[in-house]
Amino acid sequence: MTLPVVYPPARSPRAYDRGIHRQDAHRGDPGRDAAGAGERALAFQRKTLELVTERVEPIEQGWVAREPSLPLVWSANHIGIVRAVTFAEALGLAEEYLGDLPYRQVMIEHEPTGRRLQRSFAEEKWEVDREVVMELVREPDREVDLGVVIEAGEGPVMELMRRWIGEDESIELTPGGLDQVVEFARRVARARNARLLGVRGEHGSLAAITMLYSDGAVAQVEDVYTVPEERGRGYARALVTRAAEIAREQDHELVFIVADEDDWPKQLYRKVGFEPVGLSWAFHRGG
Repeated sequence: MTLPVVYPPARSPRAYDRGIHRQDAHRGDPGRDAAGAGERALAFQRKTLELVTERVEPIEQGWVAREPSLPLVWSANHIGIVRAVTFAEALGLAEEYLGDLPYRQVMIEHEPTGRRLQRSFAEEKWEVDREVVMELVREPDREVDLGVVIEAGEGPVMELMRRWIGEDESIELTPGGLDQVVEFARRVARARNARLLGVRGEHGSLAAITMLYSDGAVAQVEDVYTVPEERGRGYARALVTRAAEIAREQDHELVFIVADEDDWPKQLYRKVGFEPVGLSWAFHRGG
């Protein structure tokens, strides 16, 4: 999964008629409502954002999220766009609403606009990231040993979150900034009654984690991470499989996960039973 400093665990809710991209809309199931699933997943993420930030303000083009206590967390301070805008309009919104911050973060969930503007943002040296929302639609492709998965404590899980974020060389964070990002992850986990899952490594300490957020009807698998020295042992697959199993046991109507569209974990999630239902963009500059 992408790091929480880069993306909000909360993406905003947007209906299909506002442009959510219907990726592989009915793969293998003619009755599957991929667009509806994508919309519900985005709605869940938007609600999460509202639970952990001081303000999510509607604007004509989408929304503005701000959390003054965590000014260095991109996820908590950004512009969301859900309708067609020009590149100049997007830049103008970022300046208008984020002008007091050392960075600019623009989230676009209108698929035609995201595709149309990604080149312009890249040419202006903005970072461009794409996230795919994936819905759980079938059983895993094979059985795995779920006995290694444990219920983990908040402290150890957040320490691994700190390590994960600190490992990303593309993000330059001061110690204070790192503290803010970890605090944001903690707030999200608490707000969404997260089940904290982990796997212990060969030396007995926590080596891999994931979280399962829930509102009783919708569940999100989030923050899948394994420390580098313990990778290649199937821990991520076991964690995601167990999280999906728990969500099924609790009769959630929708279970989803969010992945980097341009990275390999989405292939693992497909093996566990997830399929793409939506695509969004994040553009970042500075800070």
